[in-house]
Amino acid sequence: MRTATHKTALFIALRYLFSKKQHNIINVISIVSILGIMVSSAALVVVLSVFNGMQDMIGGWFNAFNPDYEISLVEGKSFAVDSFPKAEIAALPEVAAVSEVVSDLVLISYQDRQELLRLKGVDKDYTTRNQYDKMLIDGTFELNRGEQPCAVLGAGAAGNLLLQLNRYDLLKLYYPKRTKKNLANPTDAFSTQYLYPTGVFSTNTAYDQEYVFCPIEFARNLMHYDGEVTSIEVQLKQSGRYDKTQSKIEQIAGAKYKVLNKFQQEESLFKTMQSEKLVIYVILAFILFVAAFNIIGSIGMLVLEKQRDTAVLRSMGASKGLIQRIFLYEGMGTSLIGGLSGLVLGAVICLLQQVFHIVKLGGDGTNYLISYYPVQMRVWDFLAVLATVLIISLLTSLIPARKLRKSIQTNPI
Repeated sequence: MRTATHKTALFIALRYLFSKKQHNIINVISIVSILGIMVSSAALVVVLSVFNGMQDMIGGWFNAFNPDYEISLVEGKSFAVDSFPKAEIAALPEVAAVSEVVSDLVLISYQDRQELLRLKGVDKDYTTRNQYDKMLIDGTFELNRGEQPCAVLGAGAAGNLLLQLNRYDLLKLYYPKRTKKNLANPTDAFSTQYLYPTGVFSTNTAYDQEYVFCPIEFARNLMHYDGEVTSIEVQLKQSGRYDKTQSKIEQIAGAKYKVLNKFQQEESLFKTMQSEKLVIYVILAFILFVAAFNIIGSIGMLVLEKQRDTAVLRSMGASKGLIQRIFLYEGMGTSLIGGLSGLVLGAVICLLQQVFHIVKLGGDGTNYLISYYPVQMRVWDFLAVLATVLIISLLTSLIPARKLRKSIQTNPI
């Protein structure tokens, strides 16, 4: 019986939705409602897709630099390699390589300029496994040239130092001694070593401003980390299996160590981007809610126009609930047409942007890493927009439908 009532209400609602109204103003208000919902839905799809594209692009830059997992102490700065279960982690079938890393801030002097940069000591195969050579923009990615230890700098750091690779000027590094300190002679409180610059890399991230790669033996000698590391980096054979592999590594390493995947290494960045996306979604959803309020007016006027039909249905034994559902379905049908049209329009706009790059970033004279807004469509965004449309349409359609039910109760046929 309940199913038959729903079918009847839906059938009459569809007849009302697509039939010509006696008063043209009702058609106008309905069209305005559909257009408002369509434009708002399309805007939601486009903006969310642009955020996805920006997030994937920026995340890709950072993820290309970061290892799949970084293992470090929960408390403390360095730990002995002998006390760490490196072999057990390397034996996991999904792990491709486990690398030792010594990293810390050092003062680097080049000619008459100085910069405080992060020196990262790695083994000779590290750059090949992590494909840092693909980020190279000048010189070569070699960390040893004969017996001379070499350095590869980020583009920002090299620019600040006014680095010239075609000259044989060495980088002079200063690092405070961990044990011996002579207050009478401050210069004796620092270890000094020299590196020959061989290359410059670029990741299009903040890492370009602060990182310098060097051989791990050189970093250990400079910082006096004999048999110690500041972190262990794990590279997987196939990236993406973060949850399962991370739990295995955490179990092997123990509570003394923290294991961070690619996203956790840039947690603040990704959380900020997700927060911005959520704020924009809420703002556009509110605009959609305001646009959907036109439905209240169109249904209210339709109720007045269909008073005779309502009276006939009541005389034939139609319940108050049936009549309420008719106008409720009418409002939701209007919203659904606008919402689905908006999803299609948004998808078309996104496809045009992906193929033709219509909307550019900045003007002709600007210098950006990418010249157009990146777009990445995701099914969950489309479902979220459709669900938002249905919820808003239900709320806005309930208002006139409830008032109609009350008027039927006070004015029974």
